[in-house]
Amino acid sequence: MSQSHAEPGDPRSTSAVPADRSRLRRILTRLPTIVLLTTMWVILWGKPEPGTIVAGAIVATLCYWAAKLPHIPVRLSFRPLAALRLVAYIGYDLVASSVRVAIHSLWRPNRTSGAIVAEPLRTDSDFLLAMITGGLSLVTGSLVIELNREEGVVYMHGIPMNSPRSVEQLRRQIRRTEELFVRAFGTNHDLAEFQRRANGGSTN
Repeated sequence: MSQSHAEPGDPRSTSAVPADRSRLRRILTRLPTIVLLTTMWVILWGKPEPGTIVAGAIVATLCYWAAKLPHIPVRLSFRPLAALRLVAYIGYDLVASSVRVAIHSLWRPNRTSGAIVAEPLRTDSDFLLAMITGGLSLVTGSLVIELNREEGVVYMHGIPMNSPRSVEQLRRQIRRTEELFVRAFGTNHDLAEFQRRANGGSTN
């Protein structure tokens, strides 16, 4: 029985190298999606602890593998200073909203009411929208009820909502949170589109 051997100059001798590179490239291109899913897991849990991060990475990997998700290019940027401002804002909002809800619940529970507010968003990035809605739902007394992707409108329930001033405050919270997420993670295109819409530009 004869056995063929590939000579050093034979193209077959290098076929394994492109295959290995292709496999590594596929892993690296899917890694950002795993990182994004893990980040959303941590945001929704609200506890950036090692155990939460590891559990999120495991769940994200298993879901990605089980669902046979196609490769989705993650078009996000990262600006450290803007991200620090985002973390500081959400942290302050968490404390302030917790105190506000506690005071209204204990002091005048019979007068504490809620309302659903519809607010147009100024970004159309799917990844940013997912991060924004997750960040908004972290705040005590706030919960995203629906995100109308076609119209670009988020419906958010908030308490306490006892006056028009409370409604306007919730609207400002939505707009500010959106702006900070876009400035922290948006691409240059996302920033330009956000600024155009914020200045009253057409959404079409």
